[in-house]
Amino acid sequence: MVESKDGQHFVRFKASNGETMVRSETYASKASAKNCVESVKKNAPDAPVEDDSAATS
Repeated sequence: MVESKDGQHFVRFKASNGETMVRSETYASKASAKNCVESVKKNAPDAPVEDDSAATS
């Protein structure tokens, strides 16, 4: 998860080469951005996940 300049949060989905493939919409709360991640994990259970949120919390 990333915090935007205006304090909102969004999620970047990156390819294995590090390039951003998709950027989510912005969310007012960090919890909503986390829900976005959980939705992707639920709907694409075999996709690898690397959580960078600890580095930016």
